[in-house]
Amino acid sequence: MRGAWRDGDRVRRVEVVDLGAGRYRVTVDDVPLDVAVERLDADRMRLVTDQGATVAELTAAGARRFVRLGAMDFVLDRESASRPRGGRGPGGGLESPMPGVVTRVLVAAGDPVKKGQPLLAIEAMKMEHLIRAPHDGRVRAIRARAGEMVGGGVPLVEMEGEG
Repeated sequence: MRGAWRDGDRVRRVEVVDLGAGRYRVTVDDVPLDVAVERLDADRMRLVTDQGATVAELTAAGARRFVRLGAMDFVLDRESASRPRGGRGPGGGLESPMPGVVTRVLVAAGDPVKKGQPLLAIEAMKMEHLIRAPHDGRVRAIRARAGEMVGGGVPLVEMEGEG
């Protein structure tokens, strides 16, 4: 199986080859790793490499994957030519990367923002995730409030300006 997955601003090329008996060769960006996989339940598996063992949790939501490896969390999106870049939905919206609680709203409608500026924060999977401006522009609307529970893929901020 081959594919490309977006990890934040980076696109990772991934190839997985089944070696049989629960063993796989996983190559990420031309770096191979042999892994033995033991399924623990529907969403969890034990991964064993030459470096040791870790538990991985995988939750699929359409073309998005929420992955926890030990204490590290990742949100991966299957890369395709039709997917907008930078987490923007139609109309310049910025979406929640996963279900969580909005902990802080750092801007207001009408505020000018610079590329990379934090706009709001979400707590999900026991970690804080900052939603940042993908480009210079102006905040058109804020679609969430501090303390509000939001689902994955829900538009949180609408921006106008360079894109």
